[in-house]
Amino acid sequence: LRESYPATILPVIMISARSSESAIVDGLQSGCNDYVTKPFNRHELLARISTQLKVRDLLRIEVESASSEALLERMLPKHLITDLKQNEGKMIVEEHEEVTILFSDIVQYTSLAASIKTEELIMILNNMFSGFDELCDKHGCYKVE
Repeated sequence: LRESYPATILPVIMISARSSESAIVDGLQSGCNDYVTKPFNRHELLARISTQLKVRDLLRIEVESASSEALLERMLPKHLITDLKQNEGKMIVEEHEEVTILFSDIVQYTSLAASIKTEELIMILNNMFSGFDELCDKHGCYKVE
C-alpha cells in the first residue's frame, strides 16, 4: 500500500484487537499513521481521522510552500523576496536607472544539436552559460534565467 500511496498522501489508521506494546509498534512500523485497538470508541476514532487529515493537509501546504519558495529564489533576488513577504498584498516598485536585457539565440542550434553527440552539446551549452555567469559576477549583474 505504501509503495503506491505514501503516508503524506493517504493516512492509514490500523484497527486491531492486538493491544500489546509490541503489536502497536509493529503496526506503526509497518507504515500506518496511527493505531487504534479494539474495542474502539467511535468519537476517538473520528477525532483521530480528523487529526490525520489535518496533518496531511498541512504537509501538502508545506510542500507547496517550499516549491513556491524555490521557484521565487530562482527568479528573484533575496531582498525582493523578503520585501514581498513583508509587504504581502501591497505593490512593490523599484526603479533602476540602467537596465540591460539580453536575449540570446544560438544560430542553427537545431542542426548543431542533431549533428553532434549529446555530451558534446551539453559541454558547449555549459561553457556558454558558465561564461555568462562569470561575466554577470564580474560586473555585479543580476540575472534571471
